[in-house]
Amino acid sequence: MATFTLLQKEVKGFRGVNLRADRVSLADEQVARAINADFHSQTGALVLRLGRSAQFAAALSDLVIRRLAKINSTRYQVAGQSVYRAQSSILSTLSTNLVTTLLPFRPLLDTTTWAFIADDAVMRKDDGTNVRTWGIAAPTATPVVAVGAAGALTGDYSVKYTYARVVGTAVVHESNPSPASNTAALTADALAISGLTASADPQVTHIRIYRTQADGEVYLFDQQIANGTTTATSTQADTALLAAVETDNNVPPEASFAIEHQSHVFLLRDADNPHYLWFSKRFRPESVPAANFVEIGSPNDPVQAAATVGGLLGVFTRTTKHLILGNVTSGFVPQEATSKRGTPAWASVIGTERGIVFVGRDGIFLTTLIAPDVELSDAIAPLFYPDAGTVNDYARVNQDALATAAAATFKGRLYVALPTGTSMTPDTVAVFSPDTGHWYFFSHPARSLFVEEDVDELAAGFADGFVYVLEDGTATGDAGSAIDLEIEKDGHGPGGFSVRHLYLYARIDADTQGEDATVQLYVDGTLKRTFTFNSARDKALQKFPQESMGYHWRIRVTYSGTARVRVYGAAVLALPLTGGT
Repeated sequence: MATFTLLQKEVKGFRGVNLRADRVSLADEQVARAINADFHSQTGALVLRLGRSAQFAAALSDLVIRRLAKINSTRYQVAGQSVYRAQSSILSTLSTNLVTTLLPFRPLLDTTTWAFIADDAVMRKDDGTNVRTWGIAAPTATPVVAVGAAGALTGDYSVKYTYARVVGTAVVHESNPSPASNTAALTADALAISGLTASADPQVTHIRIYRTQADGEVYLFDQQIANGTTTATSTQADTALLAAVETDNNVPPEASFAIEHQSHVFLLRDADNPHYLWFSKRFRPESVPAANFVEIGSPNDPVQAAATVGGLLGVFTRTTKHLILGNVTSGFVPQEATSKRGTPAWASVIGTERGIVFVGRDGIFLTTLIAPDVELSDAIAPLFYPDAGTVNDYARVNQDALATAAAATFKGRLYVALPTGTSMTPDTVAVFSPDTGHWYFFSHPARSLFVEEDVDELAAGFADGFVYVLEDGTATGDAGSAIDLEIEKDGHGPGGFSVRHLYLYARIDADTQGEDATVQLYVDGTLKRTFTFNSARDKALQKFPQESMGYHWRIRVTYSGTARVRVYGAAVLALPLTGGT
């Protein structure tokens, strides 16, 4: 005679999404699908994520905000081909390559920390009030010397001059010198200097004149005069001249990625030399000697981005990455990292306390540069596979747009903005919790990500002209709009995966904060029942329809609103359809 025993299968302690295993075979703490569910804030429970709020009132004229920075308490946005300072455009001639970085740096002897703007079309800096050229171009006009009034100089003399930015009494930056003047033969005379051309660069405050000693060839510092002065007289004794003129204060190349390391500014993504890594003089970001570069691979594998970890500098190309060894004294030398994987996504390369995170063609990884890469995205790796179709209804990553991916870390979590499906810019944020080791997904179409440490906020530039503060606990939904929550959990019957069951009841352990949520019950992929519940930690049993027989079940919970809805667990009760005596 057949006997039947009602069994219960309960799942709880949710940790995150797993797309690697069949959705019916997932561990109890893993779900097949979750949109806008926060698994990190309350470990084991699914909580509606926090909302977002607009950081300023009106949209920028350029809608796609692709880079954010905050320097000297001033917010900068890079949108389209423009740079905005506190939502006001200050630069509108950026490259169509659409890669731009901003770097805070206070040059040696300067009193200002500048926002240095690196771009393939223009290299600029901003002090919060004025935009200036990054570096000072050398004078092109040739000075003229002649015999002056009676003096003490005897011999053949010539001069060069430079442009300088002087702060107080300190020379903060100086250009390369002008062409050499003619030579004047003096006999107990002063040297008359003319033909000095003023610089039109508003950052230039002074002209510095360098003169040879009698019959000499080295140009030594003679005097400093105000910019705009066109003549001067040199009477200094040869022994009173000071340091020789520097001839390697070249302006930086046009390169769109800048990073500080060992008090140098390193520049990469030079369109003319795509495999070059340039570096400035130490403490002097505006002086980039022509010889200050190392070659990383070849032009066929252009450099993409760089990041630091533990005092080490890592430089990424599309196919590999290098650790930069040495210093300015011994020379900088690139050494290929243990794992060769590179990145197409320059804005995804970020330094963290655990290593450098980056997006590769085959997933999201962590590297220390001296050990093999660690794959962080193993549980969601199918999103990066070239297979057709979706994975648990998630659209796969659009490899053609992966260069637009961006990343940031905030409150112990990694946020990675990814383009999926046919989207050519990020439309989804994948979130990784190192505490739980799991991933989940938020519906933020974030084009750029940036953490404002001073106010403890995660900011995101969108494609609607706004910067939004994500994870804003004071926001009402997403800038006033409802947040759509979706959760799918599958499992087999309590009698085992290969046993057919008659499903009788389901129970949802949830707190809807007094709002309506919808639950759908499936058996073998077929929808059997839909109901709405509104409860504070309700555990009431809900009936399956009659003849709900099959091998596996699915519970789908959806909600649209702003309340912090929580789902703690679920259970099904079923009869295994097996014979017995």
